[in-house]
Amino acid sequence: MLKNVCNCEFTNSLKLEADFGADPIWCSLCGWNLDIDEFPLKDNLTNDLFQWTEQYKKIPINEHNAIGQSLTEKVKEELGLEYRIIFITDK
Repeated sequence: MLKNVCNCEFTNSLKLEADFGADPIWCSLCGWNLDIDEFPLKDNLTNDLFQWTEQYKKIPINEHNAIGQSLTEKVKEELGLEYRIIFITDK
């Protein structure tokens, strides 16, 4: 569980969402954008997440959402059951 990384005292409730100039992981309780380096993710997954956010609004929305859902599943696998992670689709 992350401590003192957002407006919450502790958080294990996360959301994956792309936005311009932001890391793709957010606290789903307070909405704070979290530093991806705070998470024990493999470098290739971190790179894939950043590539996905760089493509935000540059690829068709259905493709963006499909990639985001796939990446969410990979993040869940790497972080394990300690975190509850949801994917926020773009419309």
